[in-house]
Amino acid sequence: MATTPPSAVRSRPTIRCLVDDLHIALPGLEADLGDIEHPLMTEMRRIAPTSPTGQKRILSIDHPLIYRIRVSDFRGATWADTQRVVVWLCAGRRREEGSAGDAFKWFAQLHAAGRLLPDTDDLLRDRAEAATRLQRGLRAAIIGLFEAAVADPGTEHRLDLGGWIPTRVLVFQESGLQEIWCAVALRGTDGSFVQPKLRDLLFATLEMHVAPAVFEVRSDWPTGQLDWAEVVRFGIR
Repeated sequence: MATTPPSAVRSRPTIRCLVDDLHIALPGLEADLGDIEHPLMTEMRRIAPTSPTGQKRILSIDHPLIYRIRVSDFRGATWADTQRVVVWLCAGRRREEGSAGDAFKWFAQLHAAGRLLPDTDDLLRDRAEAATRLQRGLRAAIIGLFEAAVADPGTEHRLDLGGWIPTRVLVFQESGLQEIWCAVALRGTDGSFVQPKLRDLLFATLEMHVAPAVFEVRSDWPTGQLDWAEVVRFGIR
């Protein structure tokens, strides 16, 4: 993952590890397994951007390269999935040296049984969560764009949300009132069209963030021309 921006590397447990090793029930699809609260997952989120740098290999497993993490008496087995840019927590257990249930013996048993790496269910779950991750990122981005415009009133701020949806926000502050202009493109930077439901979700996110405010649809822009593919909302608070 050396050529991947660190911020793009995700971490998540396999479903088997989550249920069998961490003893956490599988949540609904609205939950991102990468956000699961457990000491091993907290450590995974910390090391994922640079994994496997600084980690030691589990030498009892020749292939693929499996690395270990340590949190108190917990041990974890991790695998860097370069194709999906994910560091998987494949297994986790307490260290009980000399015991039949020791973490490293457990990791070797799982590998021998072909149960260590993520399986089809893991990949399907990750894909199903992708829409939720996309929406979460886009919503955070439009709020961040608005806050940048608030901090710099009168200056238009632009951002391709998610690297894909051209968006601009302009805020005017005068006499205790705040004028908010937001334009979201109907066509992404890759030429594909943005679904109306997604566009409406972005506007709704902004409106909720600035509430109480009154918004209306506009077909103009205060400082110049609109692109044919832009949709505008204007609000006052």
